[in-house]
Amino acid sequence: MITDRNSSGAKKPKISILSILILSLFIGLIVGAGIDKSYILPVALVTAIILYVKRDKIAATDIQTPSSAKLTKPNHSTGSIYHWPESGQFNCAVDAKPYQKTIQQLIQENIAASDQLLSAQTRIFTAQLIPDLSNPFDMDIIRVEIHQQTIGHLYGEQARNFRNQLKENELSDQATCCKALITINNPAGDKPPHYSVMLDLVLPE
Repeated sequence: MITDRNSSGAKKPKISILSILILSLFIGLIVGAGIDKSYILPVALVTAIILYVKRDKIAATDIQTPSSAKLTKPNHSTGSIYHWPESGQFNCAVDAKPYQKTIQQLIQENIAASDQLLSAQTRIFTAQLIPDLSNPFDMDIIRVEIHQQTIGHLYGEQARNFRNQLKENELSDQATCCKALITINNPAGDKPPHYSVMLDLVLPE
């Protein structure tokens, strides 16, 4: 394949005559081997004419610009989504039990990156609340993420109330943000610490 430039200076793709002849002959040989040798030249000639006439369209479909080929990943940047007003109450509990190791790693890696350090046992981060539609058994689930890592969910009535709040604010199915308080609970003995997560979120009754 060769390229030429059009009047605007952009590259215009073309297929060379040699490529057309080789491809046409190849198709003719396949047809001739399957039907009769007498079909080789007629089929090759017809194929060459079709490819020559359509060469610009064929070449254009083979070339994909980087902008069209690039897949964009959903971006839930905290700077571009709605932040819920801060009340400082942290009354909304997150079901974080299945994500204890993730939270532990998050705290260890982001000790200096937390929004606020209240004590040695608490950290405040900015959490993203993302409506999760991937569960066919519960379409109300809200996924809670910190630094793009899932650290828990809101379920049941809590999740439904939050979705109602989204709807009232014309934010249905949109990701939003709020402050999250992570508390480190150290049990007696050699047991690993337990992490609880509370959101600074006032939900409707």
